[in-house]
Order: sequence, then structure tokens, then C-alpha cells
Amino acid sequence: MSGEGTERRADGFELRDMHEDEHEQWVALGRRGFLEARRATPAAVESRRRAMAGHRRRVAVDAGRVVATFRSYGVDLPVPGGSALAQAVSSVVVAATHRRRGLLSCLMATDLQEARERGDALAVLIAAEAPIYGRFGFGAATEACRWTLDARGARFRGDPVREGRVSLELAEDADLVDLAVPLHDRLAARSPGATPRDPRWWRLALGLEDDGSGTDPHLQRPAVVARDDVGRVVGVLRYRAVEREEARRPATTAEVLDLLADGPDATTALWRHLADLDLVVGASAPFRSPLEPLPHLLVDERAARQHERSDFHWVRVLDVPAALTARRYATAGACVLEVRDDAGLAGGRWRLEVGADGTADVEATAAEPDVVLPVAVLGSVVLGQVPLVGHVAAGDVDERTPGAARRLGALLHDPSAAVLGRTWF
Repeated sequence: MSGEGTERRADGFELRDMHEDEHEQWVALGRRGFLEARRATPAAVESRRRAMAGHRRRVAVDAGRVVATFRSYGVDLPVPGGSALAQAVSSVVVAATHRRRGLLSCLMATDLQEARERGDALAVLIAAEAPIYGRFGFGAATEACRWTLDARGARFRGDPVREGRVSLELAEDADLVDLAVPLHDRLAARSPGATPRDPRWWRLALGLEDDGSGTDPHLQRPAVVARDDVGRVVGVLRYRAVEREEARRPATTAEVLDLLADGPDATTALWRHLADLDLVVGASAPFRSPLEPLPHLLVDERAARQHERSDFHWVRVLDVPAALTARRYATAGACVLEVRDDAGLAGGRWRLEVGADGTADVEATAAEPDVVLPVAVLGSVVLGQVPLVGHVAAGDVDERTPGAARRLGALLHDPSAAVLGRTWF
């Protein structure tokens, strides 16, 4: 395919934009692909239709049946010190009966080419299976983990609520749309890779809009809002109780659904609230940044543990100058890098020069490269969350000038991250 909505055939299959009367097939294939046991209700089908409004939805069709789906849409993706135009990729499903026919390769190649032509600097996705996307030039660019807190052994180094710097108040789900949206936007702008949450995302997450999943509309999750000493919202916490008893003694865990915190006082206050809950012996928070400051808030850092650490966002560079000039850098320096890209989207040789103000100039050059690296490695490190040194040690980077890889790694690395969980899309 070249051009919006153009049809083509691959190995006998029709690849094109989805027709609206195929939406129910789209939803059904997605549920089968991700091994969901229940059929989608009519309400769930309509909820998905609304969620994908305005997105590019492409399908592969075989004899009138949808056998592959692919969805993408534009986002402003936070990068260190700024944002970059990016293509978010989701709903990638190929029917089990049609695997290894080149359907994903065709759909992906078309989408990335069109994104590049529109001026997107990056593409981003969440990989259901890690081995799939490296061959398309994506690299694992952020991580996520589950944090657990032993509430019985947790002693915090400070108490900002008692000391008057933070106040906590209970909240209803309906209140959180207005309170949480601006807070999340503020934090996401400081967290490279954080994908946006629009008001509808919040309404669905809070149960204020029916997604057709059969969730009890009367179910409420506890929510807490943190305010600073001038009344500004600096934190939002939502959690659910996973109830247990051991020998008639409470052994309930508070599982975090969302925790947003702007600054160490708000972070301490919300984690401390979880630890102080009656009947609760521990807290668990999935899909958090490994850089979460929780251990450093405690007298005994071992009361907080990381589990299930893994990749989360995968990033593909589409335009090297646009990607590298969109972000800011912590130190000045220069490097000539050669990017290898089998797809022909972002390959070339570039001189990266970072000034004392942290901004970069990137120009094509014929000079000999200091460093040669695949586009997937550049995607992995461009957000600054994954150090280049690991790729160097693995032999993925060809260092032509001694010390150049270390200097390039120092330029790119920027492990800044706000206190907020990863967002699925």
C-alpha cells in the first residue's frame, strides 16, 4: 500500500482500510488473538468503535473474512525535555490460521512509510511478544515492573501529612476526571515515553462509561487525592483490596490501580497511606517505572521490592534528525553516528552536536562515523531510559572511534521519570 486507504494484495489477501461494517469482525478477531474466553457484547463492540474513532484501522481480508488487524494514530510522545511527533501502533493481530504469510510485514511496512511521509519522528508500541518487533526496527525503550511494599515492616523517613506539607482527602470516581487529567498531563510531560490519557480513557478506567465488559456499575474503588499546602492537587491514588486471611488474621493486599504523585512529599504521603490502611499487610503496584523512588523513602529499603521487571514501550526511529532534535540533553558533546536501517526509512550518517544549552543540531554528513548502530538500538536509547552501554556490551554497536560509544551513551542517557504508572494503549 502507498497512500491512505489504498488497496493491494499480498499472497492472495486484500490489504486495505477497514470498512465500518467489518468492525464486529475486527473486535472478534482481537479477542481470539489475545485468547479472551468470552464473546464481545454489543455494548463492548460499540465501546471499541468509539475508542478507535479517528484512528487508522487496516485489515487483511481473505474471502470476505478479516484475518489481520492493525491500528495506528498520532501522539505527541514525551522525550527528555520536550515531545516528538509519533505514531502509536496497537491492535496488531493475525489470525492463527494465517500466520507466517507476510500479513504483518506488509501492514507494518505501509504504516511506517506513511508515518514517515507525514513527518512523524518515531513510532511506539507495546509488544505482546518481544521477539516480533526487532525485525521492524523497534527497540525496547522503557521498562516496567511490579513494586511491592511490606506494610508491616515499612517505616517512612518522613510524614508530610503530619508535618503539614500535604493533606489527603477521600474522593469519588466522578471527581477524579477533573482532578487527575491535568495532573497526569503535567507528570507525563516529564516522563519520556508516557502515552496520553484523554478524558474518555479516564471515564472508562473509572467506570463512568460502560465498556461492555460486564463490570458492576456500582463497584467503587477507593480513591485518595493529595493536595499541597496551598491546595494544589499533587497526587491521586486509586487501589483495590485483594482480601485474604491467614489463620483468622488479616492478610489483605492493597493493589494499586493508579498512583500519580508530583514530588517526594506527595509520593511519600500516598505510599504511606497504603501502608497505614487497616487490615492491609502489603501493597502491590504493577506496571510502574523501575526508577520509582519508593525504597529511598523508607528507613529500611528492603521493605520495597521489584518484581516482574520487563520491557514496556518499544520505539522505532523514523526520522533521525527530527527524533534527536526534539529532545534535550544533559551535557554538551558531538558524535558522528551511522544508522543502519534495512527498511530504508531512517538510515544514513549524521553529525549530532549538542550545545551547552542542551539543544542539538543534527546534519547529514559524509564524515567517517564514530559509532555505527542499527536503527533498533537507536530506538531503544533515544528516550534516554535505556543505557547504550548494554548494547555495546552485547556487540550491537560498532565503535569506530575509541571512547565514542561511551560519549554517545552519556549524551543520550536521561533517566528522568515522573511518578506515574505505564499506560496501555
